[in-house]
Amino acid sequence: MEGPGLHVIFGISDGDIRATINDVLQGSIPIRDAVLDLTPRLGIESGCLLFCPAGHRLEEILKMVETGFNLSRFKAVLYNLATEYQLDYLLIDSHPGIEKDTILSMAVCDVVVLLSRVDHQDMFGSGVMNEVASQLRKPVVLILNMIPSSVGEKESKMIGEKIASLFNLQVLTALPFNSDVFENLSRGVFVLEHQKDPLTRKFTAMAENMIAIIEQSREVPETSDNGPTRQAVG
Repeated sequence: MEGPGLHVIFGISDGDIRATINDVLQGSIPIRDAVLDLTPRLGIESGCLLFCPAGHRLEEILKMVETGFNLSRFKAVLYNLATEYQLDYLLIDSHPGIEKDTILSMAVCDVVVLLSRVDHQDMFGSGVMNEVASQLRKPVVLILNMIPSSVGEKESKMIGEKIASLFNLQVLTALPFNSDVFENLSRGVFVLEHQKDPLTRKFTAMAENMIAIIEQSREVPETSDNGPTRQAVG
């Protein structure tokens, strides 16, 4: 929420947005005013995809940085969103780094997903985030991203196993660098526009594995002041 950009991939313009999640967290605006149904826009035939954009204007970002939001309000908003729309899963897209909103997002999630390249800077940051998640007693999975094309499938697997052992977490998958994704420049949803691409199949398998991990984490449900927590992923 301090540097949102996910709306660009979905082709959402300012005219599409009535309210943002920032407005909901900082005022009395109902969550339904910030919900956009992307199902028809993306041509999704099975299920649905709802999206709550964060404010991307400079003044909105600065206000969020200055005032922030509290954990109880954040949990209540997510609970209302999940129950009102009967969501199966709720994903929170947060920026990297140790910031208040990042930690709050991790605190309310059932599973924390870290996305990292295999360079030293990203690996160090992922190690710190993993430690924070461990302190919050949250299960963590790691997705290795942009594996160089010179690294083969077998070597990628070995790298994943080494990192899993080092950080004591599960490496979900290793995604190779793909020039088509790079050239797409966030102009659309790659897996919908390139459904037969090998990388799309890899994303599909990753999503199926992620669902299994979430379901496993929910075997012993936690409770909150607002009742059972929903299946949130950060």
